[in-house]
Amino acid sequence: MLTAHSRLKNLLGLLLIGRCLVVQAQSYLGAELRSLDYFQYGRFEARIKSAQGEGYLSSFFTYNDSFPHTPWAEIDFEILGRWANNVDMNVIEEQGSHLRQNPLNFNPHLDFHTYAFEWTPDYVAWFIDGEEAYRQTGTHINGLLEPGKIMMNVWTPAFADWVGTIDDRTLPRFSYYDWVSYASYTPGSGSIGTDANFTPEWLDNFDVFDLERWEKSDGHSWNGNNATLVADNIVFKDGHMIMCLTLPDKPGLQDDNPPHALWARAHQPDSLVVRFSEELDLESATSVSTYNIPGSNIQRVYLHPDQRTVSILLAEPSLTENSTVYALGLKDRADPSNTQVGTYTKIIHPKPLDLPINIDVAGPGASGFLPDQWWSAEVEYGHEGGNYQVAGDYPDLSGTDLDSVMATSLNRYSRYHVRLEPGVFDVQLHFAEHHYSNAGERVFQLFVEDSLIIAELDVFEAVGNSAALTVSIPDLQVTDGTLDILGAALVYGRSYGYAGPLLNGIQIDGTVWTSTDDVLLPTEHALTAIYPNPFNDSTTIVFNLEDAAKVNISLYDLRGVELQTLTNRAYSAGSHHLRLEAHDLPSGLYVLRFKAGLTSQKTKILLLK
Repeated sequence: MLTAHSRLKNLLGLLLIGRCLVVQAQSYLGAELRSLDYFQYGRFEARIKSAQGEGYLSSFFTYNDSFPHTPWAEIDFEILGRWANNVDMNVIEEQGSHLRQNPLNFNPHLDFHTYAFEWTPDYVAWFIDGEEAYRQTGTHINGLLEPGKIMMNVWTPAFADWVGTIDDRTLPRFSYYDWVSYASYTPGSGSIGTDANFTPEWLDNFDVFDLERWEKSDGHSWNGNNATLVADNIVFKDGHMIMCLTLPDKPGLQDDNPPHALWARAHQPDSLVVRFSEELDLESATSVSTYNIPGSNIQRVYLHPDQRTVSILLAEPSLTENSTVYALGLKDRADPSNTQVGTYTKIIHPKPLDLPINIDVAGPGASGFLPDQWWSAEVEYGHEGGNYQVAGDYPDLSGTDLDSVMATSLNRYSRYHVRLEPGVFDVQLHFAEHHYSNAGERVFQLFVEDSLIIAELDVFEAVGNSAALTVSIPDLQVTDGTLDILGAALVYGRSYGYAGPLLNGIQIDGTVWTSTDDVLLPTEHALTAIYPNPFNDSTTIVFNLEDAAKVNISLYDLRGVELQTLTNRAYSAGSHHLRLEAHDLPSGLYVLRFKAGLTSQKTKILLLK
């Protein structure tokens, strides 16, 4: 499956041959399963646990592989391993890509979630765990006519601005598919989906490889893919179809690679964060004896919810510019687990920014602003994803004296981050539209610190092409050490360069708290959120652990009768999400009980059907 970027760059040229080109000298081996039959319209659904890590993605999509003999028609779920809270949704047709990077409230790589899309003559809608997340309508949907095959794959795009940069130490990685189903579009006579307009036709539980339904790609690749897709990298085991992403000399479902330390960064003189190549065994990852920092006394270790990042607290401030962290005997979560004899990395020391902070987004540092840069563990600010655009000339914009800053724009970005000490800040985000000249041609949502700031941001509609738009966010509290800015397209745009969310400048001022209380670790066990509540069929439960603990969450009726045990196992310290499915329960009031260590909480939830 080609990326939106290469598709839009070379739609009528290189890509015409890219789909049928087999590239022999690929760096990795991936996998692809495709249906034998073609489908037009319907509800397509799969339960997936995707692969975590930069540089690769797991997918579920339909595509007319008769292209270029027929017009391009593709509908995508693409789960990028780099994001702990995002999934890409896309329609691709002859006019280009219609990409949305959709925020999630869970990490898609740590557990199974259900992904579905409905394709009808009038709309394409995407669903996550039964809830509609996004919908597209319009002429590009009306013209999406070509039947397509159902496909799933795991691969390594050659576009670091989209998926990040792969590190071979993170391999092998595996994507798990629990089942796939198809329901035909039968408006007025169906039983499932929107308005009960879809009729279930089949569900494959992947107990075995069904030769009459699927085929495995073997020796297949395309321009822009750094992996060759091979049949050996598809394995059916324990009721799952497992897709493997591997190095060329180690195909298939085998993992003998222990965890590696990728980087470490000081948080305070007495604390640091270490990122590892894969998910870690809880016991070895949280043991003080696993780690060694010469000259420092390690007091406590915390495994983050992504299960591959560790925070280390020291008994006293002792980190120096030459400090190195070592991990000995660290285990991964493979079965059987791999044990690391020894891995180490030098600790990066931050160079905090002084307030006020002014950033020339996508620019070289005009008007005394800081120049833009890529985000990484080594820097204090930067962007993830996107591309730079410069206006044809430096326009004289009304409403700003920052014309040179506004002349450069970051387009199609995924995230922008600025490291800040805990405090309260006044944030200004600057936007200027230099490409589109009609309202509704580029529209996106703007999130800051996980909060939706603007539901539909259309810069042209707000100020046209001759003025700058400034979004002010006063008294913004940042407690986790990083200001996060996220854009999610509602209307993507028409080109690779000028597409998706845009951002031109950032200005930050405010007050840093004089207290330097550590913000790395939770401070208590607690049931912190249930959303939505009231709910229909399913809701998300969020709980927080100050350290590793066994958690029991159970559902009771008002008489005290236990109806479900949602979980009863050990969890690492940090924030966790759990899904409550109540499809078989009648409407009414219920009691949810949370127990972790010595903490016990009860709360009422309302089910409405």
